[in-house]
Amino acid sequence: MKKLIVLIIIICSISAKAQKSKIIGNWQLVKAVIGDKTETDLKAVFIFEDKGVLKAARSATSKIVTVGTWKYNKKKKTIVMNSSLDKDFNGEASVIKSKNKELVYKKDKAILSFVKIKMQNASPKIKMEKPILSFKREAMYNKNGDFNYEEEEAKLPWKIETIVNNLKNYTELVYNITSFPDEQEPDAWVVSEKINYNATEKSIDVREYSYFQNDYIDMTENPIWMNNLSDYEYDYNFFPKDNVDTYKVLGTEEIKTPAGTFNCTVVEGFGQFDSKIKYWMITEKPGVFAKIIKVKDAPVPFGSTNVYILKEIKN
Repeated sequence: MKKLIVLIIIICSISAKAQKSKIIGNWQLVKAVIGDKTETDLKAVFIFEDKGVLKAARSATSKIVTVGTWKYNKKKKTIVMNSSLDKDFNGEASVIKSKNKELVYKKDKAILSFVKIKMQNASPKIKMEKPILSFKREAMYNKNGDFNYEEEEAKLPWKIETIVNNLKNYTELVYNITSFPDEQEPDAWVVSEKINYNATEKSIDVREYSYFQNDYIDMTENPIWMNNLSDYEYDYNFFPKDNVDTYKVLGTEEIKTPAGTFNCTVVEGFGQFDSKIKYWMITEKPGVFAKIIKVKDAPVPFGSTNVYILKEIKN
């Protein structure tokens, strides 16, 4: 009897390892079925490495990025993924079919079909000039070495109430983002962010674009509530959500964007973790920015520069 039990355990172990080995590899998403809707024009690649590392790429020729971890649950026949980057890489997927060159699983009410591929040579790096913000914190203070909120606030074109009333007129504001991680090519993973005003909840939140869901998703769960504006007493803007602790109003400048050319008030300041931020605030559109540059100075590879440009405004 003991020999039989040991044999069964060995067989189950071999079966589990065989199942896991079929999942390991580079898988290109070819079809997604959600209810009665089917999408086939897909290129995303999921990479399940043998040591439990989960990676992904926009296509077979794109840059590969580590997005989380994975493991195979032999009892449930599921792939358990953990990631804070995108919910597509986080959660439990029930395996429907797993062959050497075909993988099908169900996750979040969607049935995803993959084919195994070989990754090709990555596309050439995009060379773009990285913006540099050279101002120092000392430049924010007055002659006495003090920062006067009231004095600077009086120079700004907006007040909290006018921002809120204006943003209620828009369903969404969309910004293009170019991200420059230190000593890397511009990052193509986050290409845009969208501000939504939720009339029912009376809140404003920022959503990042997901290549894999072809939609804007809320990963922050940190909305700005309109019914308690006292929390934002010293905030003169809602996007980006960084609370600028010191800033200086430089004057006005005309900025050209894909959404048009706008007259702007230019502001330099310091935000979270001493990040440098420069804003071009559209004077006639409270709460809307023509351009934003955020620079995080930190040891490599933690430093980065993000440039936000207004893409479109939808009423």
